[in-house]
Amino acid sequence: MPVVLSDHDSIINHLLKNRGLETKKQIEEFFHPPHPEKISLKEVGLSDKSIRQAADLIRRHIHSGNQIFIYGDYDVDGLCSTAILWETLHAAYPGVMPHIPHRRDEGYGLSTKGIDQCLANGAKLIITVDNGIVAHEQVKYCRDHGCDLIIIDHHEPGDSLPPANVVLHSASTTASGLCWFFTREYSGSPNSETLSLCALSVICDIVPLLGINRSLAAHGLSQLNSTTRPGLLALFKEAGLFTINDQRTTINAYHVGFIIGPRLNATGRLEHALESLRLLCTRNPKQASDLAAVLGSINRTRQEMTRASVAHALENVDAVHLPKLLIAADKSYDQGIIGLVAAKLVEKYHRPAIVISVGDTESKASARSVPGFHITDHIRRASSMLVNVGGHAMAAGFTVETVKLEELHKFLADLGEEKIDASLLVPKRRIDAEVSISIIDLDLFLKLKAFEPFGLGNPTPVFLSCNVPVSQIRKMGQNNQHLKFQAGSLEAVYFNAPDLSTGPKNHDLTFKIGLNEWNGRSTLQLLVQDIIVEN
Repeated sequence: MPVVLSDHDSIINHLLKNRGLETKKQIEEFFHPPHPEKISLKEVGLSDKSIRQAADLIRRHIHSGNQIFIYGDYDVDGLCSTAILWETLHAAYPGVMPHIPHRRDEGYGLSTKGIDQCLANGAKLIITVDNGIVAHEQVKYCRDHGCDLIIIDHHEPGDSLPPANVVLHSASTTASGLCWFFTREYSGSPNSETLSLCALSVICDIVPLLGINRSLAAHGLSQLNSTTRPGLLALFKEAGLFTINDQRTTINAYHVGFIIGPRLNATGRLEHALESLRLLCTRNPKQASDLAAVLGSINRTRQEMTRASVAHALENVDAVHLPKLLIAADKSYDQGIIGLVAAKLVEKYHRPAIVISVGDTESKASARSVPGFHITDHIRRASSMLVNVGGHAMAAGFTVETVKLEELHKFLADLGEEKIDASLLVPKRRIDAEVSISIIDLDLFLKLKAFEPFGLGNPTPVFLSCNVPVSQIRKMGQNNQHLKFQAGSLEAVYFNAPDLSTGPKNHDLTFKIGLNEWNGRSTLQLLVQDIIVEN
């Protein structure tokens, strides 16, 4: 049962304690995150020696007039990492080029095919960002072909590091964060403007928004809201983040995670993420507008493809006799969206899911899990049947020869029935505290707002209030799928609500506290998550 709290101060203290913040220094830095300029390399987990080695190697190649390639990735963190490093180096030396792999042609991460493309264009130094930490064979291949290599990555390494010239690795932040701290040291003067790209990465890469990442997110969002980047401004406009008076919406973590991020990711899912990188880096407003329109169009296609594939996958789930591990495979599933489909299955049924894009000879798969079940370890038990596999506790990807699909499906499903603890498949409500509806007011809302930006490790607070009078119930939305009502004296909305056909009654509600801003008027509003008990 959640703790019962009776006043604002006890609520705030309880939330801080839940986030592991107990000392005066911890609390002060949480509410006033230090600017990244003031964060030491030691705190980031990078050594002065490695930074100097990487910087010296880059300068030697620049002095020799050699071609340098920044080898990124096709997600938001990989794109922002590439942009941060490319802009810093290219500003002083034109012989620096970006390389973003094509999902279908090159696959994920550092590949021999990608290296060959860089070598064919004269590369003498490749700097990988957001990848490379487990690419032992590929790094050796690069070095054997006379090309130096620096790795900047935050992913989990294997038992040993690849034979790169220099490895800059830390799991304390995203690859974009690591690139920002490296460029701060390399240039001797930090570029605060590129913090806007760090904000995109730490929010979209779903890392805990505490400590270093909170500093990057908070100060990066500030930069994002004053950015002059034509690409970002055009993307904001395309996404409807400008008012009818052409005033910019104040960008927050929600906008980044659910509106901006998906548009940047969409090109890498369906086409080539180089277009998203161009949008981030362009200084030409006309090109920015054109690219934003392309990203918006691709994202709408991605949304429709995802809806169709999710509907197909749901139709093929035995909802009466749910297996512990959901597996959906079909030729119609595009490999660029299978991770999104798997996430939707997990969201719907709260159990691990694997979605497979079936190909003629090889099939690509993406998996998502629930807390407590390590999906990658589970899949690795079938390594003898797989071409490759990678991931972590909550997500995985693998390739399998199509002729082995049926055997693999049975093996993983049977193993799932044996190994997955049924208790992990029961959704657990997250409730921070039980409070009386009478103490919810604008003052509490403003105190909670100081906890922003919300994200992993610092979620939006959820409260329970019992025996709340519910009245004036009315449906809204295109399909009447939402409810609006009075909860005591407060306005409340319940999105995608179950049918509440009773008249005025008292209910137990779980909710977040929000602010409804309409026509210049701001009203406190409960964002209802669930109606638990009807009295």
